[in-house]
Amino acid sequence: MGAALVVAVLAFGWAGTAGAATRSEKCEAAKLKASGIKTACLLKAEAKAVKKGRPRNISKCESRFEAAFAKAEKRYDPDCPTVEDADAVEERLDTCAADVAAALSGSPLSDCQQFPATGQTTCWNRAGDSIDCAGTGQDGDIRAGAALSYTDNDDGTITDNNTGLMWEKLSDDGGIHDKDNTYTWDNAFAQHIAGLNSEPCFAGHCDWRLPNIKELQSIVNYQNVSPSVSPAFNTNCVGNVTVLDGSCTRASFYWSSTSYASFPADAWDVNFEFGFVVNDGKGVGEFVRAVRGGR
Repeated sequence: MGAALVVAVLAFGWAGTAGAATRSEKCEAAKLKASGIKTACLLKAEAKAVKKGRPRNISKCESRFEAAFAKAEKRYDPDCPTVEDADAVEERLDTCAADVAAALSGSPLSDCQQFPATGQTTCWNRAGDSIDCAGTGQDGDIRAGAALSYTDNDDGTITDNNTGLMWEKLSDDGGIHDKDNTYTWDNAFAQHIAGLNSEPCFAGHCDWRLPNIKELQSIVNYQNVSPSVSPAFNTNCVGNVTVLDGSCTRASFYWSSTSYASFPADAWDVNFEFGFVVNDGKGVGEFVRAVRGGR
């Protein structure tokens, strides 16, 4: 979805089905209204800044959005479709408004996205002791990029809300999604990916593929170890769990589709025990997580 369309939807709301709205729909509508207020305020502030040649002031935009969003959740609790998502929504609104403003000044219109953050929120000194992050300039202090955000689609897949990539969940049930399945690099394509794309296709999609190395590394959460992923990728991983009921990640090596140019008999992989990237021989058996889509 283009940035202009996103802003338009958020600014003017969404026309739902006819009839009396449920409390869930009323909460959604109230949050959309709050989002529209924030978006309109941001663009107005951008316009004033351009016209008067001075930095924009968006403090009122932030306070109005936060108050309206919180009011919606409080009023319709516990019926809101989503809760405690104000920060993520506000960050996306800020990004989309900035993208539109940049495009109107001559830059290409982007897809309303930010480079994902690493997830790290702790800081350490040279001895490895945890310290207060304030003023250190470390990753845990700056936290550059968009906060890691994922949606479980309730069909065995997870969507990265920053990149738009849809990821295969892994299970512990002995099937094609089992976290313990390993493949050589060739068989990752010929067996796992081909299996997911065989009719009727996994989760109704027939365009699954092996992620490239940048895509695969994008789901590393550098705040966590063993496995170094966000909870969406490792929750309720118990014996016999399916991808509909849990989510598993082995703290080990996962293949990407990217070959190692210096030695093409190797390919790049990500170690999800610690989050580092390394190359390995294509004949080695490693784990696989498929992906599709993206922006």
